[in-house]
Amino acid sequence: MAITVLSGSPQAATPVYNKMLYKVSGSLIAQPNYRYVCDVKDAAGTNTLARLKCDKLPTTNYGFFDVSRVVETLIAPTVPTLTQAGFADHAGFYSGYRLTFMEEYGSTPVVQTGTTTNVTGNIAFAGNLEQLELADWSGGVYFPANALQGVEKALTTTTAAINSPKNAINQVYSDSYGWLCVGAGYSGAVVSAQVVYTNSAGTPIRFFDVSRPLSVSGSIHRFGAGPMNLKALTSSQCSDGQAGSFNFPTAEGAGYYISFVDITDTGYETVWYRIGPCQRFNSIPVHFINKYGGIDSYTFTLKNRKRANVERDTFGYNSDVYATLTYDKVWAGSFDYVYQLNSDWLTDAESEWLIELVRSGQVWLEIDGNLVEAVVNANQYQFVTRRNDQLQQLQIEIAVAYKNNIL
Repeated sequence: MAITVLSGSPQAATPVYNKMLYKVSGSLIAQPNYRYVCDVKDAAGTNTLARLKCDKLPTTNYGFFDVSRVVETLIAPTVPTLTQAGFADHAGFYSGYRLTFMEEYGSTPVVQTGTTTNVTGNIAFAGNLEQLELADWSGGVYFPANALQGVEKALTTTTAAINSPKNAINQVYSDSYGWLCVGAGYSGAVVSAQVVYTNSAGTPIRFFDVSRPLSVSGSIHRFGAGPMNLKALTSSQCSDGQAGSFNFPTAEGAGYYISFVDITDTGYETVWYRIGPCQRFNSIPVHFINKYGGIDSYTFTLKNRKRANVERDTFGYNSDVYATLTYDKVWAGSFDYVYQLNSDWLTDAESEWLIELVRSGQVWLEIDGNLVEAVVNANQYQFVTRRNDQLQQLQIEIAVAYKNNIL
C-alpha cells in the first residue's frame, strides 16, 4: 500500500527559507520496524538530493518531513544584470523539486520501492515570510497553475494602485536601475508588460507593450523596471516602434507604471514608480532580495560616508642578532570598506518596508555602475510612525562583503 499525503505547507510555490512540512500516513504501520521514507529529488526526478526517514508518531502514527533544507540546495541566486532591458528568467532564485514517499519495514528493514507516492509540479523560491504571513500564504495566487487561476502578482513589496501615485516607496531617479519580478506560473502565462509614462499630474503621455520572448521561460520572470532599464529598450522591443528613452518623464512627480499581461489578456497587477526630487548628495542605491524572492531597491539620498576597517596581526621582531632592538612588525592583515548610509525622511510605509533590507540575506551596493556584494551591519531595527514620532531618517551601515589583504 502507498503513503498518503495528508497535508503539506508547500503549495504551487513555497518560500524555501520557511518550513516545507509534509504530514503523511501509511496503511502498513503494523509492520515491524516501520518507518516513513522521503526521497527529495530535482524537478526532473533524475537526481536524488537526500533520503529522509521518519519514525511513526506513537499517538497518531503519522510521519512528518521538513524538506526545506534539502530543497534549499537547489536555490542559487545570481547577481542580476544592471543593463537588463525587457524580460529575463529569474534563474537561480527558484527551482522545481520532486518528492517520492515510500515505506521501510521488515525484520531486516528494507525500503519498499514497489509502490510510491509522488509530489510533483511545485516550485520553491528564495522567499522568507514571517510566520503570520506564511499561515495565509497562497502560492496559487502568486504563481497560477493555469490560465483560469487568477491574475499574476508581482513579487515585490512596492506595489501600488494607479490611483495611489504618491507612494514614496516607489521613488526612483533618472539614473536608477531596478527590476520587477512576477510569478509566471505555467509556461506562457505572462506574455508582455504594459508600460505607461505619465506627467507630474498623473496623465499618461506614452503607452507601449514589451513582449516576453519565447526564449524567456520558467516560473518567475524578471523585468527591467528602473528608468535606466526602460531607457535601454530598443525600438524593436517597444510596441509603438519608439525606443524606451523616447518621451521618458523627467520632472519631479512624473513617473510610469508597469502592468504584467497574462495569456488571457484579462487582468493585470500594476506597480507605480515616480521620479524623485533632484539629489543633493552622491546617492547610493541598494538592491536586495525581498521576502517574496523578488528584488527591491532603495536609494539613500542624503550624505553618505565611506570608511575602511583595517585589521592587523603583529609579532615582536628583532632587528639584530642580540635583540637589542625589538619592535612590532605586521605579518598579516586585511581591510574592508563600510558605507554609512543616510535615507531621506521616512514615511510610515517606508519605515515598515525597510526592515526587509535589514533582514535580507542578499544585498548589493550599486557603486560606480557595478553591483557589489554587501552585508548589512545592523542587528536591531526601530520602526517609526508619525502617530508616535516625527518623521525619521534611517542611518545604516553596509559593508562590502570582500576582504582585502594587507600583505
